[in-house]
Amino acid sequence: MMLWIGGFTLRLIWTGGFGWFVQQRMRYPLLAAAVVLLAFGLYEAYRSSIDEARNPSARRWSVAPGVGWLLIAPFLILLSVAPTGLGAAAADRVEAFTPTESNEDFTAIEPSTGPVEMRVFEFLDRAIWDEEQSLEGLVVRLEGLVVNDPSVRDGFKLTRFLVSCCAADGIPLQVTVRGTPAFADDTWVIADVVWKPPAVPYRELEGRWVVEADAIEVQTVEDAPKDAYESPW
Repeated sequence: MMLWIGGFTLRLIWTGGFGWFVQQRMRYPLLAAAVVLLAFGLYEAYRSSIDEARNPSARRWSVAPGVGWLLIAPFLILLSVAPTGLGAAAADRVEAFTPTESNEDFTAIEPSTGPVEMRVFEFLDRAIWDEEQSLEGLVVRLEGLVVNDPSVRDGFKLTRFLVSCCAADGIPLQVTVRGTPAFADDTWVIADVVWKPPAVPYRELEGRWVVEADAIEVQTVEDAPKDAYESPW
């Protein structure tokens, strides 16, 4: 079991699939854990072979039940199925996150001839709490997956999950993008958008704040980014 778990972890690190389960910063701790598991597994296999050579009846009288090998079944399934991360189904089950009041001094955005690339979290943070309204009139490029909502008839919710440690604590960050063609759920897109200031300031509204943006251009991308989740760090 140690060899199987260590080998499977190494495979996830090699293919990058571990990023669907934990933050990218966990790569090296996972690598260390895999090496330790493989080392102990090899040691136990070597010691067992020596014991059996010295005492041929050791294997026959082993107290380990044969049914224990069934513990490998989940790993065989994981090896045969490509890992997938949080998507539209998870976003529908968890309330979207909006940044609480920020104490950050927002830096000015440098003039650019093209769209300004920005994390979804930063876009939400600036939209809600930047008193200078640095997003107003600015074309911003966001990358995320599509989550369709019946209440958004002319667009979708561009979604990126905020993950502190692993996918279990993932919280959706969402920007309602309007004026777009229809896309299927879980389609990864790069969207150039312009923030829509609310008629009433967010802080004067009760309940959950909804940040909206008008689409300038939306392009689908074939694969998810290497780091599919955003980090609060």
